[in-house]
Amino acid sequence: MKKTRISYPALLLSQNKHRFYFATIPVDNLFPSCFVARRDEDPLAGFQRALNESRAEDIARYLAAGTGSIPSNIVLSAQAEAEFRYDRKTKSISFNSGNRAFLVLDGQHRLWGYQKCSVRHRVPVAVYEGLSRSEEAKLFIDINTTQRGVPAALLLDIKHLAQLESTKETTLRELFDRLNEDALSPLVGKLSAAQSVSGKISRVTFNRAVGRLLTNGALRDTDQEHRYHLLRNYLNAFDTELRDKTLLTRSAFFEAVCEVFDIVVQRAIAQKKNVKQDSIQSIVSPLAKLNYLGSGTRALLDKTSIASTMQSTLSATTTISKDML
Repeated sequence: MKKTRISYPALLLSQNKHRFYFATIPVDNLFPSCFVARRDEDPLAGFQRALNESRAEDIARYLAAGTGSIPSNIVLSAQAEAEFRYDRKTKSISFNSGNRAFLVLDGQHRLWGYQKCSVRHRVPVAVYEGLSRSEEAKLFIDINTTQRGVPAALLLDIKHLAQLESTKETTLRELFDRLNEDALSPLVGKLSAAQSVSGKISRVTFNRAVGRLLTNGALRDTDQEHRYHLLRNYLNAFDTELRDKTLLTRSAFFEAVCEVFDIVVQRAIAQKKNVKQDSIQSIVSPLAKLNYLGSGTRALLDKTSIASTMQSTLSATTTISKDML
C-alpha cells in the first residue's frame, strides 16, 4: 500500500511517563493503517486474542442502526513506519498511512466493527508513541486486567429502564422482584438484582434457571399470577422440607431444583390432583433428605450431578400398584 502523509486535530495528554493523543479519524483512513499482533500468527511477539468475527458483525450492525454510539477509544501504538508527529502549533497529529502504522492495543473488535459497518464513521482513538514491544505488552495487560466490564446482573437489572427487555425478560424480572419482596416467599431478601452476592441468588442465575421453565412445561402457558403462585408453592415446598435452608440460595442447587420442576409438578397433579404447597411437599420430601455434598468435602455437587440425583430419586419413588394395571 502506498504511504501518504495525513493529519488530524488531536489533544495531547500526559499521564505519569506516558504521552498519548486523542483524535477522531475516518475509518477508511484508519483501518488500512492498523494491525494486530496475534499469538497464533506471531507466538514470539504477539499477545492479543484472535478476532471473533461474529462480535465484529454485531458491532457493525449496532453502528449501522442509526440509534446507538460507541464513545470509547480504540487504543493504538504508533510504529516507526508511521513517522508519527505532533505539531504543538496546530495541535494536530500526522503520520504515514500504511498497513503497519499502528498496533491495536485495545478495541480490535470495535475497529473491525467500524470497518464492516455500512456507515463510514469517524473513529475515536488514543494513540501512544515511542513504546517498546515490552511496554506495549505491559499496557495491553494493564488495560485487560484493570478494566472491568459491567456485571451481567446489573445489565439485566437496568434493561427495562432502557426499554430493551424482551417479553420473556419482563416476565422473569417481575417474578424475581416479587419473590424478593413477598413476605410469603422463601426467597424474600435473598435475591440480588444488580450483582453477585454470596448467599443470594443473582438475577443472572435466576433468569437462567427459571427462563427454561417459560419455554415449555407448566409455566409456559400459565398466566402471570398463577405462574407466580405455582413457583412460590414449589420453592416453599423445598424450603420447608430442607434441613439446611441455605441450600436454596446456592446457585447449583437452585438451578437443579428448577431442572426437576416439571417432573415434580406433574407428579403432584397425578397423585394429589393439585399443585398446592403441601401436595408438592409430599413429592419433594425425599429429595430434601439427600446429601448434596461432594465426597470427603464440604463443597456442593455441581448442578448436573444434583439434578441427576434428584431425577433418579423421583424415578425410584414411582411405584406401580395393581389397580393401575
